[in-house]
Amino acid sequence: MKKLVYLFLAMTLAWGALACKGDEPASNGEQPENTGSGSGSDDPDVVPSDSTDNPGDTNSVLGHTLIVYYSYTNHTHTIVTELQKLVNADVVRVEPAQKGIDYAANNYAIGSALIAAIRENPDDAASYPAIDPVEVDFSSYNTIVVGAPLWWSNMAAPLQTFLFNYGSRMAGKQIGLIVSSASSGISGVEADARRLIPDGRFLSPSLWIRSSQTSDCHAMLTDWLDEVGLPK
Repeated sequence: MKKLVYLFLAMTLAWGALACKGDEPASNGEQPENTGSGSGSDDPDVVPSDSTDNPGDTNSVLGHTLIVYYSYTNHTHTIVTELQKLVNADVVRVEPAQKGIDYAANNYAIGSALIAAIRENPDDAASYPAIDPVEVDFSSYNTIVVGAPLWWSNMAAPLQTFLFNYGSRMAGKQIGLIVSSASSGISGVEADARRLIPDGRFLSPSLWIRSSQTSDCHAMLTDWLDEVGLPK
């Protein structure tokens, strides 16, 4: 009888030991690991460093907008400076290769001649004035804002050179256009932009800021960003 009792107790202890073993934590790496650090995919402003969704995209949301502009009188420069306060963007300022040119001399005769040369043969690279080399990875940007001064009802010649050289790389991008002029309408500048970026997705409307409005352009830029749907 005692043997049966001892046998029963031994079987009970063995069964209890096996049952408790299932409560031990896994040690073979199968247990899910929480690697979140507060900057995961739920945060639209940050892409995890090990993300493979867009292996060629090092820009993602941050810096997804590029601002390209030319400025001689600094009206456009002032506008772009204000725009930078409102949007997260990289900026390229186009500069003529030939330095020290007084475009204002003789009633802007040099600038007038440059525009006339482009009008005469807009498909010839030789018609456009040389600019300093620029390196831009356009694949990093979804949106490009062009800041353009108006020269004789057209886009300023150095900026036309930039777009002539790189407009084809802007295909499929959102293109916003901001034009600075004293008083003339901007339809000619808009036409130049569409000619030079033929496959761009132009945001409407363009923003026209007269020279007299430059110092107070912050509110105009804010309203325009809301109107065309660009994030601030």
